[in-house]
Amino acid sequence: MLVSSVLAVGLLSTPQAASAATPPDGGGRANAGAMPGVRKIPVSALAAPPAGYTISGIDVSSNDHNLGPINWSAVAAEGNKFAYIKATEGNDYLNPYFKGDFAAAKAAGLFVGAYHFARPDGRDPVGEANYFINNMQWAKDSRTLVPMLDFEWPYWAGAPTCYGLTPTELTNWVRVFTNQVKARIGRPMMIYTNTNFWNPCTNNDASFGGLLLDIAGYTSTRPPLPAGWTRETIWQYAPGDPSQPGNYSKNVFNGDYASLTRLTSPEVSVAPPGPRQFRTPITPNSR
Repeated sequence: MLVSSVLAVGLLSTPQAASAATPPDGGGRANAGAMPGVRKIPVSALAAPPAGYTISGIDVSSNDHNLGPINWSAVAAEGNKFAYIKATEGNDYLNPYFKGDFAAAKAAGLFVGAYHFARPDGRDPVGEANYFINNMQWAKDSRTLVPMLDFEWPYWAGAPTCYGLTPTELTNWVRVFTNQVKARIGRPMMIYTNTNFWNPCTNNDASFGGLLLDIAGYTSTRPPLPAGWTRETIWQYAPGDPSQPGNYSKNVFNGDYASLTRLTSPEVSVAPPGPRQFRTPITPNSR
């Protein structure tokens, strides 16, 4: 699918917003279950997966190398089946550990995907998408998971909650980015976000429900889903703590092993069928 020229023109014609420089470590990581300004939530490395989910995985960034290399064989031995690894941020940061982690995680037997930390304040969705695609190690090898867009709170001090963009500007940015990825690799991608960010910052935009969802929520029951989605594909139920060995962000997959394999290429089905039903009341997510 080609990027909409209307959306692209709308973004390019908007005055440039002030944006923070990307720090050497990339700064952004998948931590959307916490509120802005709270980048660390200590959680036990032994946090148990939520009831009803049988497929576990992790996600990591350069922050997870603070104590040394990741032991991917140990990650697999713990029962994890998949991993998402931060590849890029903006259009100028490449995780220096990405290629090594990507290859090592695959060698350990995991399904592996790359993610990009969105910087819509840069107002360059096509440039960011191309930078991500050029560095994300996409391969049609039945082991590489669909790529993921990490769309969440800005992490730097004093940043406006929604990057200083209007809901229309933000949704246009996401649409152009995701369309560009699909146009180049032929697969729709996944969006990682939190309802408390998505709904107010996009004005409850419900038009992205056809994409896969990785919902962040550090609660005992599945958090409410953003506007437009009726099910999650992945739930990041606990954040990692880079100060603790082996304490990586924890995820569960909403489906069985066969369904997980369908998130690779060649495509069989975009997502496992049917929403998961819950009898436990869903509580609001908070950080």
